[in-house]
Amino acid sequence: MRLRYGLSIAIWFLMTALAGAQTTQPPADPQTAAPQLSNSQPTKPEQQSAVAAAASASKQARDSAPPIKVIRNHDLNNGNNSGAVANSELKTSDAVQSVAQAKETQEDERKTRQFESQGKIFQNQIKVEKGKIIGIQNHIIRLKNQFAAWSAQFSQDSDAPACWTSTYYTPYYKSWCDTGRNLKAQYDAAQAQLVQEKVHLEEMQENIRRKGYGNAVYDPD
Repeated sequence: MRLRYGLSIAIWFLMTALAGAQTTQPPADPQTAAPQLSNSQPTKPEQQSAVAAAASASKQARDSAPPIKVIRNHDLNNGNNSGAVANSELKTSDAVQSVAQAKETQEDERKTRQFESQGKIFQNQIKVEKGKIIGIQNHIIRLKNQFAAWSAQFSQDSDAPACWTSTYYTPYYKSWCDTGRNLKAQYDAAQAQLVQEKVHLEEMQENIRRKGYGNAVYDPD
């Protein structure tokens, strides 16, 4: 009985000693364990340098890159609308310009037709005035010839100059001096009218020339 009790005590002390030895054992040195890990998986220095350079380049690229704009549906819609609006405005501007050019062309054509029409009117007026002058000149020639014939008829009469004196009013001279006096009065009036019409013609021609017409208008044949 004592032997069994003593054996139990001995076993208890032995177990207690083993438990204390495990508890007081120092932890393993991490520096000692690290070489074992590095020995199992070695890393080359150049690989570490390449990895670090790639990481640095990637970081720099991210830092220098512009911010990424997120495109939403309304952005796309706005872009499409702006393009449509721009095209619409461009077409409207072209249409307005075309209408303006058409109006300008029509206005130029209207002014050209009006200018030509007025030119024909001026041309006819000049022709009428020239015809009037020619008629006066012809009338003067006829009066001159008639007066010459009358003068020749009475050239042998020494009393013929009396038709332009106070003697004309006597019964004897008045009866035959009327023809000569009338011819002479008509001749003088025609000469004065001819001078007036020539001045009027020159004024008309100058006015037409200043309006931009050529000699085919202000001096037609």
